[in-house]
Amino acid sequence: MKIIILDDSFTVRIIIESFLEDLGVNEEEIVSLENGFDALEYIQRNGADIVFSDINMPKMDGYEFASSLFKVRKDLQNSFFAISGDESRESYRKMKKVGVHRFLKKPIDSEHFNHFLIPEINKRRAMEELLL
Repeated sequence: MKIIILDDSFTVRIIIESFLEDLGVNEEEIVSLENGFDALEYIQRNGADIVFSDINMPKMDGYEFASSLFKVRKDLQNSFFAISGDESRESYRKMKKVGVHRFLKKPIDSEHFNHFLIPEINKRRAMEELLL
């Protein structure tokens, strides 16, 4: 399994990594990046199973990142989580327009995080076992 964390905040990336590790995800399965260009390049070369992306970032924002990503990996729409401290309806509407349907609000609450991620991780692990 490969999980991408895209956020320009080091603190947010560390928090998400910690939550994932608490759920049994190995450190080697997590890739933490701070800009969308690097994330797109990484995913095109190495793949991804789950993606977390901040909405508001410099250089390439979450809308542009998700839109570009879904053009080459439409399958990631179901395992893409938008992260934002901005609760405006416009932000959510724009993300939904590009195909994002899962959202995590900053500051990220571990219970909310686990509610979404435990089933997703279990599904990925079951798929991995079937392939073995």
